[in-house]
Amino acid sequence: MSHMPDFNLPEISAAASPEFTDGASCAAWLAELPLVNVAPSQIRLLDQLQEMNRFNMPPAERLKVLEALREPVYFVQAEQIKKLVNKPLPLTQVERGIFGHVVDLWQELLTGYQRCLMSAAEGKLERQAALICQRGLDCVASSMFDHCRVYHAFPDAYWLALHQLYRHVEEAGESATAVGDSVKKTDVSCAEVYVRALLFMLADPNEQQQKQLMQIQGWLERWAQHVPVRRTPPEDKSLPPLLLDFSAAAGAYREADAGARSASRWLDIGDLARTLKKCVVLLRKGEPPASLGLGEDCAMPGVEQLLVLLFRLWCEGKNGRVQTRRSVSAKAKVCSTLASMHFHISGSKTFRQPGHATELTLRERDEIATFGHTSTRLEEAFIEAGGYATEDWLLKEESLSGLRIVRPATSTGGRYVHTQLIAVRPADAKNFLVGVVRWLRSDEDDGLHAGVRIVPGVPKAVAVRPTGINAQAEKFVPALYCPALPALATPASLILPPGWYRPKRVLEVYTDASELLLLSGVIERGSDFERVAIEPAR
Repeated sequence: MSHMPDFNLPEISAAASPEFTDGASCAAWLAELPLVNVAPSQIRLLDQLQEMNRFNMPPAERLKVLEALREPVYFVQAEQIKKLVNKPLPLTQVERGIFGHVVDLWQELLTGYQRCLMSAAEGKLERQAALICQRGLDCVASSMFDHCRVYHAFPDAYWLALHQLYRHVEEAGESATAVGDSVKKTDVSCAEVYVRALLFMLADPNEQQQKQLMQIQGWLERWAQHVPVRRTPPEDKSLPPLLLDFSAAAGAYREADAGARSASRWLDIGDLARTLKKCVVLLRKGEPPASLGLGEDCAMPGVEQLLVLLFRLWCEGKNGRVQTRRSVSAKAKVCSTLASMHFHISGSKTFRQPGHATELTLRERDEIATFGHTSTRLEEAFIEAGGYATEDWLLKEESLSGLRIVRPATSTGGRYVHTQLIAVRPADAKNFLVGVVRWLRSDEDDGLHAGVRIVPGVPKAVAVRPTGINAQAEKFVPALYCPALPALATPASLILPPGWYRPKRVLEVYTDASELLLLSGVIERGSDFERVAIEPAR
């Protein structure tokens, strides 16, 4: 290699005392490691790697030990991250602890390979540059992927580590050299791992749900080899090329977004574009997704929609946003349950069964006799205790159809998931806007970021209940009515609790009076609601 790697490695210390000092003793130690007890095994692996990374070990033995540890490390990491996927954000303290160990273990494994790379640069590990860099790149890419699976931002330094490792193996002329990977069960080159990480981060991972994240990762393991990293711009100018700046703490970008960055390399996405187009065309002709190598768990139309999105993001540079958002800086109130939204949209009125006079309690009769009205103390106490609590967020961006909001770590509030119903009232607005959480991300300070797609129209608080012979004893429940907007081709709809939709079901809907409405179709389903089209029941 042309110059020495520059890694921030721990100092070698005489006090370091790992339980193994060479390949043979490591194999014996691993034979006694109870991997079935995943969490304790992860901690033991972490402790030993931390010790080993400060221990003076011959480079060849260090590499042997790292190779022996690699499979059990990947196993415990996969098992631990499973405990965190599909969890609402922000993570609990216990969940953050688990995730912290996952991140630390990836870092310690990377540090081990970085130390090996230093030895290789000194000529002590001949012909091992491709293997060492591939292992290091995969540590960084795996940690990035795990951050995305729990929708947590990773440090910018990850990008610099990724670029540095790739640059070193490229200088050694080994970037395309495939090496055996016992974890992946195939031969993988450094260029493939590098491209896979770059493209994955361009796929809007914070907007994807877990199934889509796994699908994209699986597809990239096949497609990354068809995306060369070039020293000069691709000859095909029909698609906007992806550029790389090795000195920037960022991933691939397009020329229009370059800013102060200067291109070091280009990704040639021509073959990838043709692959994606071919898959979409064949799917539309009726080919099963599995026959195209897209996976046994893929189904239409979801798989086609995801492929079209990836083509726009990877090959066209389009994010699919219709309206441009403008930056703002304002406070906002947020509530996240249908009951709470009903309360605030109705004008801070507690939900009561409509159409029936309720008998006054002895306390209420006494208050009317004394004050001329009932007291609201208990209701206000319930609200203050969190019954219909609002949260303090910051509004950062807005457009006609969406918002970007942030809840600082200093603000308290609930936990959120993708496609959850949410209501936002900017500080200068009178009404709450109802929307759906489109994407989520926790930042390094445990602040929560969310993208919200607004449901068109000004919602109205209503009460609904089923009709029919078997529903005579049913009670009303809170719901929201969204008026039709002909200019946007948006039908009138109801936002209901999940599970309420039945084809042609008739609901009694109460506002100021009662009317019967027919459920004519599902517009969308979220994690905690259904939005259904309605029409008058005949």
